[in-house]
Amino acid sequence: MLDMKPTRAEVFTSVLLANGFKVDPTILGKAIRKADRTLDEEFAELEGGDDSAFWKRFDRLVLEESGFVGDLDHMHRALIDEFNGIMPKVETWVDYPETRGVLQELRKREFTLGVISNATNLVKRVLDNLDLSKNFDFVIISDEVGVNKPSAKIFMMAADKARTSPNRMLFIGDKLSTDVKGAVDAGMNAILVDRADTYPDADCIRIRDLNSLRLFL
Repeated sequence: MLDMKPTRAEVFTSVLLANGFKVDPTILGKAIRKADRTLDEEFAELEGGDDSAFWKRFDRLVLEESGFVGDLDHMHRALIDEFNGIMPKVETWVDYPETRGVLQELRKREFTLGVISNATNLVKRVLDNLDLSKNFDFVIISDEVGVNKPSAKIFMMAADKARTSPNRMLFIGDKLSTDVKGAVDAGMNAILVDRADTYPDADCIRIRDLNSLRLFL
């Protein structure tokens, strides 16, 4: 539903260039997808505390797969500084081109819509900034409720908000273990939005963008 602008790839590219290393965009894209896929289950185990060790492994994997030769620790620190300066800004976050139209269509069809996010209150401020909040009946933020996806507890909170049973709900997410497996374990149906073809072997329904939801709803 939401993306960063600049994208993760653009941040990696700019930081690498600032440190004298030019990376091939295709190779970098493959490296990021590999890191996402390789560390997917580990990412799902993060509980909102100190995640610095995880992101160090993530950055090192991307850098190594991109062919970077140099001080990996220095590059990781430079990347952390850059991401920390970008990600907390409301204006960094944008909706994908199809997001607004799909949400409006689902509202007209009288679906109950909600958000479950492993995040802080920033998500609500971003939705307000993009004028998307009006499309949702509820927004559940892990930082506010004290539990993260993929815990079944946070998905059950959504079922309570929607006033229905989990088996009558469909969860749409972009992380295999955190989103899809978490939702399925809680008794929900789930679809993986895999825009970059990160999880080609995933044993679930995969779509490339939200437009494809029309095939299932």
